[in-house]
Formats: sequence, structure tokens, C-alpha cells
Amino acid sequence: MENKIITLRTPYKLKEYHFTPTKQPNGLNWDFVKPVRIDNDGSSHMILSEQEMNSPESKYFLPEDMDIVVTEGTTFDLSDPLDYNKWMAIKDSDIIVPMRDARDENGNLLIDGDKKRYGIAEIYVDVAGEDSERMLNRRKQILEAQQYVFNDSMNGILTKCRLLGRNMRNAPFSDAQAYLIEEADKHPAKIIDLYTGQKTGLQLLLLDAKEKNIIRKVNGWFMYGETNLGATDEAVITFLQTPMNKAIFTALKKHVYPEFAAQFEAENTSAEEPELNPETPKKKSSK
Repeated sequence: MENKIITLRTPYKLKEYHFTPTKQPNGLNWDFVKPVRIDNDGSSHMILSEQEMNSPESKYFLPEDMDIVVTEGTTFDLSDPLDYNKWMAIKDSDIIVPMRDARDENGNLLIDGDKKRYGIAEIYVDVAGEDSERMLNRRKQILEAQQYVFNDSMNGILTKCRLLGRNMRNAPFSDAQAYLIEEADKHPAKIIDLYTGQKTGLQLLLLDAKEKNIIRKVNGWFMYGETNLGATDEAVITFLQTPMNKAIFTALKKHVYPEFAAQFEAENTSAEEPELNPETPKKKSSK
């Protein structure tokens, strides 16, 4: 069992929160959460089997209607079995998040929100030392992502915007750069992957092929000629990465970028498939 103390924090200092044990992701009660029987006087008792009543763990069981009260500064000692079970029983609540600046899949803050909206969460977890370390690591990741953006060329910036679904070719360069900086603040890992990930060139190839109508969506499937590439962008990329589909991959590159057809043909004879640069196909250096 973990040997640490967590503290729950909330910006709403005077508010009191009441939780009953949540279920596991599979919809079932935790093993330590037991059903209850309501007596005529309104009191409730856990329903336990004889084996459960004789178990040394029974003193750590929680009734399914238990009222677990949380306020600003409530602590749980995870080395204590009862505290551990109480924490496990409420930690998956929608209003509890693992850190102060937790965000949803769109990069919106889950507690503070912004001037247009407020997040759904109200409580965050404070583990001594961990919160600061986590925040520092995130700031380092954001800084790394922003450095990639600031060091990128204008064509590179516009390419990354396209890959994120924003065509900013006719917008001022500063607007495109500001958009990527904002994305780096919200989703630093995604921006870093755009600059360092192996799939970036394939994503651009697919985007260009779709824009040129070389790859078409037919009845829910992406088609290249008579070849079914898959139903999603990710499936198409996986298809093109598969060694047995190398001939189709090379043919598609030559079709999308005919000005580099000779280069791709030469590369196709090499032992290792080169990466496709996200701005233009990589030219071989002359010696």
C-alpha cells in the first residue's frame, strides 16, 4: 500500500462536499464496498456473509451509502487501510481532478475554466512535493513545445497549422505562430509530436492526397484507386507504414508529389524507407 498522505484542496474554501462510494470503471462495487439493509428505524447495516464478518479486513469495509465528507484540507493517509479505501471510493468523482491545472481533452481547465466557461471540477489533489514536480515538468514540456514553434520557418508553421486542421495560409504569419503557441500551452505533447514524431510526414501526405482528391472517401472508406486504405486517418497511416504495402506507399508519394517521382523511385530501392519531410519530400544530399 502507498505510504503517503494526500490533501484535497478546493478554491471554494467554505464549501462542504458529501460523497457516497463510486463504482469501479466496470460498473461493479469495489470489493470493500458492501450493500446495506435499512432497518425499520431508518438505520442501515452492511450485509455481510459469515466469511466477510470473520475477515480481518471487515473493519475496513465501507457501506455503499456511507457519507464521506470532504472540505478544504481534508487528508487521506494512504498507508492506513480505511483511509485508503475511502479515497479509492471517491477519487473517480467528476468533481475531483489529480492536479490544480488539470485540463480536458480540448485543453480547457477543469477547475477554473476561463472567462467564457467554468470547469466541472471543484477539488484537486495535493500530494506533498508531487504537485510542484508535476507543474515543473509540464512547464518544461510547454517551453520545449514553444521553442519548436519559435524556431520553425514560415512554411513549417503553416504546415503544422494545416495538420491541426487550421488552414492559415492567407492569415498573417504572426497569427499562425500565435495559434501554435496557444496550442503548445494547451497540448504541449501534441505539438512536440508534430515536430519529432515519425507520423508527421505521413499525416501531411494523407492531407495533401485528400486535398488533391487522390485519396477519396467512398462509403465510409478511404480509397486510393481501387485500394481500400482504411476507415480513419489513423488506419490509413498504419496501412502505409506496413512493409508489405511499401509499393502502394511509394506510388502514392509519386502521385501526390510528381515533381519528386524520380527521387522516390531511387529511395524505393534502398534498404530502409526514408522519412517524408512534413514540408517537402527530403532530397538526397549530393557528395
